[in-house]
Amino acid sequence: MENKNTVPILEKALDLLEYIGSSETAVTLPELQQNLGISQASCYRIAMTLVQRQWLEKCSGNRYEIAAGINRVVGKLQFRLEKYKSLQPIMNQLANQVGFSAKFSVLDGDEFVNVCSAQCRTGLLSFSEPGFRSPLREIASVSTIFLSERSESEQQRILDKKSLPIFRRLREFYREKGYCIIQGQSGHRAKYPFDTLSFPVKSEQTLKGVISFLSLPGILKGESDRIASEVGRQLYRVVKLL
Repeated sequence: MENKNTVPILEKALDLLEYIGSSETAVTLPELQQNLGISQASCYRIAMTLVQRQWLEKCSGNRYEIAAGINRVVGKLQFRLEKYKSLQPIMNQLANQVGFSAKFSVLDGDEFVNVCSAQCRTGLLSFSEPGFRSPLREIASVSTIFLSERSESEQQRILDKKSLPIFRRLREFYREKGYCIIQGQSGHRAKYPFDTLSFPVKSEQTLKGVISFLSLPGILKGESDRIASEVGRQLYRVVKLL
């Protein structure tokens, strides 16, 4: 249903920017027209306006890509890892209390970023270093939580047809339990070689980030309720630091 309080041509321009921003390569105007349902004339005028404002740049092969000028708008929203250094002590404590390595992830566009990692004293496994990014389109316990906060149309835009049914099963479990778990499989060819267990961190119903834990396959499922209790007791301290 169309919202009478929005500006249709502006919505088309934002759809165009989001599509190009989520694409791995520069895109053509015909591709934008076909996938976004924008007329040829409107698509051209929007693209030329954004090029003039230096939010888009024209590349070889009549393709368009996000330009550096857009940083003038989004610069203040770009997070810095230093902002999350205050989380390190509490994440270290949580990892040791729970007995599994932990990390804290935040959302950045269509990616989530690890901004704090903590390895427990007895843990054999550790998460990636802070700064590591992963696209939401890749099925993971973290991406499931972030994607669950987005609209159905956004979920369909980001995920391919093969991933959508998997995501929806994980989303259903997450909405029922309040956390998301992906169980790993043994073997060197396993797609998910580890268990990952993730919890949302919210403040006034707004998702601020995700806390995750890591183990060898077949361990975290039996520990999930205990870990949920530990996380629940510490969440207020994490929220205060964000």
